[in-house]
Amino acid sequence: MATDAGDWAPWSLFFALLGLAILGEFLAVPTGHVHIGAAFIATSAAMALLGAAPAALIAVAAVLVWSIRNHRPAPLLFNNIVACATYPVVGALVFQALGDPAKGDTAELGTAAIVFGVYLAVNFLNFLLIVGYLCLRDGTSLLAEIRRVYVPVLPWEVATGTFTAGTVLAYQEIGLPAVAMLAFMLVSYYSLLRSVVEAQSQRDELRAQVEELEALHHGVIRVMVETLGMRDRMTARHSAAVARFAKAIAAAAGLPPRDQELVHTAGLLHDVGKFTFPDHTLTGSTLTEEDWALIRSHPQRGADIVKRVHGYAEVAEIVLCHHERVDGRGYPRRLSGEDIPVLARILSVADCFDVMTARDSYRSPISIEEAVAELRRVSGTQLDRHFVEIFVDVVTGSGVDFHHADDEDLETELQRQSPRGSVARTARH
Repeated sequence: MATDAGDWAPWSLFFALLGLAILGEFLAVPTGHVHIGAAFIATSAAMALLGAAPAALIAVAAVLVWSIRNHRPAPLLFNNIVACATYPVVGALVFQALGDPAKGDTAELGTAAIVFGVYLAVNFLNFLLIVGYLCLRDGTSLLAEIRRVYVPVLPWEVATGTFTAGTVLAYQEIGLPAVAMLAFMLVSYYSLLRSVVEAQSQRDELRAQVEELEALHHGVIRVMVETLGMRDRMTARHSAAVARFAKAIAAAAGLPPRDQELVHTAGLLHDVGKFTFPDHTLTGSTLTEEDWALIRSHPQRGADIVKRVHGYAEVAEIVLCHHERVDGRGYPRRLSGEDIPVLARILSVADCFDVMTARDSYRSPISIEEAVAELRRVSGTQLDRHFVEIFVDVVTGSGVDFHHADDEDLETELQRQSPRGSVARTARH
C-alpha cells in the first residue's frame, strides 16, 4: 500500500501515539494467556487519524519493545512482527472504505461506531495471526484457543475499543490534548486492571492451595482408617457401615450436604481412638474393669487424634460425643438432650444399629427387626427418639443396603471421601 507525507501529518500526533504505544508495553497486564496493553489502542488511533504506514510502524516498534523485555524467541518475534505489520494496513483500508475519521467524513456517532467496530475486527485479526501460527506449529485447535484465550478477555477489549473511539472523537474536537487525556485514562485503567488480575491470580492460587490441602486431608483420613483396618479389620468394617448408615439418616432428616459429609467422615473415624488400645481389648476376650475404663476413653482419644487434622474440629466434636446419651448418662462429658451435637446423636443411632446386627461384632448379631425394636426401646433415654424413627423409616423403605460392611464396602466408603469434599473446605473456625 502506497504512503505519502500526508499520512504522517501531524508529526506531533505520530510521536504522541508512538510514545503511548511504547509506554503501554510497560503498563501491559498479563492475564494468563495474553497480555493487555495500550499499544493496540495507540495503533488503532493511528489507523484512524494517520495512515497505514505510521500505524504499522507504531505497532512494530511496540512489539519489538515487548519482545526485548520478555526475551521472545526469534520465530515468535518474526510472527508478531508480521502480524503487527498486517492488521494496521487492513484497518486503515477499512477506515478509508467506511469513511476516514481523520477527514471528518462522517457524523460523530457514525465515527465512533466505525472506530469501535474496526478496533474489534482488527483486534480479532491480530489474535488470529498470532495464535493461528502457534496452533499450526503445535497442532492444536484454533477454535479451542479462541474459547480459552480470546473470549475471557473480550470484555476488556470492548472497554479499550470504547476508549479508542472516544479518543478519535476528542481529537477531532480538541486536537493533541486528546492523546494526553487517553494516556491519563489508560494509566488509571491499567492500574485498576492490574489490581483485578492480581487479585484473581491470588484467588486462583489460594484455591489451588486449598485443593492441595483437601487432598492431603483425604489422604490422612484414608491412612488412619486403613491403618485401623490393618490392626482390627472388624472395627474398620464397622466404621464403614456406621458412616453409610449415619449419612443415610442425615439425608432423610433433610440436613444439608455439608452435614451429611461431616457425619459420614465422623462415622469413618469414630473409633479411631482404639488405635491406642492393647490387642486384647479389640478381640472380644474377657475384659477387666480397667479394660472397660480404657474402652470408654476411646471417644476422647479419637477426638484428640482427629482434631490434629486442620479443619476437622467439627468432626472431632462428633467423634467425642458419639457415646453421650440423651438422658445424660453417657460419656465422656455426660451431656444430655440437645446439648449433644445433632450429628453425634445421628451417629449414635447408626453405631448402635451396626453393633447389634454386625456378624463380626463382639456380640452375637440379631435380626434387623430385633434391632429396630431395641432402638425404639432405648429411644428417649439412650438415643434421640426423632432420629431413631427417621432411621427406622429409612431401614424399612429406602432401599439402602443395611447389611454390615465387608472389605469392599470399606473401600467404597473411603472413596466417597472425595478430596474435593466439603468437610475441610467449609469448616467453620
